Amino acid sequence: MKKYSADDFEKKFRTLYKKLLFKEGFLDTVKETRKTLGMPEVGFNNETDLALFFVSKMSKKEKYLLIFFAFADNYHINNNIPITDESREKVMQAYEKEGKKEKDLKMVFWLGQQLLDHNHMLSKNIMLPKNKYTKKLFPETIRLIRKFWGLDLLDGQIIGHFVEKYLFLGEYGINKYIKSKVTCHHCRYIGVDHFSPDRHDMEGQDEGMGGENYIFNKEFVRRLSLHFDSVFLIIKPYATKEETIQYIEDNWDDLKEHITMKNTFYKQFDVHPNRIKESDTEKNQMIYELSKLSKKDLLKQYKGEENLSLAGIYKETIISKILKKDYGIEMTADAIKKSVTRFAKSISVKNKPKDIRDI
Repeated sequence: MKKYSADDFEKKFRTLYKKLLFKEGFLDTVKETRKTLGMPEVGFNNETDLALFFVSKMSKKEKYLLIFFAFADNYHINNNIPITDESREKVMQAYEKEGKKEKDLKMVFWLGQQLLDHNHMLSKNIMLPKNKYTKKLFPETIRLIRKFWGLDLLDGQIIGHFVEKYLFLGEYGINKYIKSKVTCHHCRYIGVDHFSPDRHDMEGQDEGMGGENYIFNKEFVRRLSLHFDSVFLIIKPYATKEETIQYIEDNWDDLKEHITMKNTFYKQFDVHPNRIKESDTEKNQMIYELSKLSKKDLLKQYKGEENLSLAGIYKETIISKILKKDYGIEMTADAIKKSVTRFAKSISVKNKPKDIRDI
């Protein structure tokens, strides 16, 4: 059985990121959104600069609350105390005794680390929903995500983080996000995940487990509904690792058949998500940009000695000559035509999928 390294996973993440980056209009829309939010045109250099920017938008009371959040979070971690209603009083007592000594610098550092979290959306992680500035972040971010996410980008959560990290932190944010994902053994697997509901996901808590009304609440059902295109693996507490692995091996054909049936959902837009394939995106983009030039402009770029201005010589032939002369790339005119068509299709923003009953 093949073992996947961190490098293997990183290639997958970067392939998906490139597909997003080359979406038609993405970079221009990001710049417009940054302008709307009063941010630098290229985003922030790092998480500290971004944290300082957010803090500058907060009132004195909000800064005080943020210092408390930072202290409470670190207290729970340093003392290995779970965050519960019972531990709240202990944290408050510790804060009254020690927390007021906390400086703004510690608060900024803590906030910066929160902004780089690879599981929670940055724009929802400020924890000050009533702040006039920060409450604008999530609606603007979601608008951007919804505009450019399509079935061909596969994982909605990953693409959402890509959009958000690029919006606020540019390439720096993308690199930090990918690094944190591939070093986390829970989060590096694209297309494979697990969940385990707890009492907060249930209704009828007064009846307890096994009660007639102890069922998933609306919020949890909404979360599961995002994974319609998946097959769930349910593991009971009394199952062993060996049994679980053997179950997957013994039943993989059935599991794969169910997954293949779901692929109809993707194939509406000619998406085949069995593998996240690497492609020479930069080369394809260059060919696509050349194809948009007029024959006259292409002839200006051609440095060869052949007379390509004659009638009956089409742009694809000129592009083929330019590629060979300037870049050492050999492609036929027909191959160039197909490459341009595929790239144009890949960068277009997809339409909504059909209703599920039509699949």
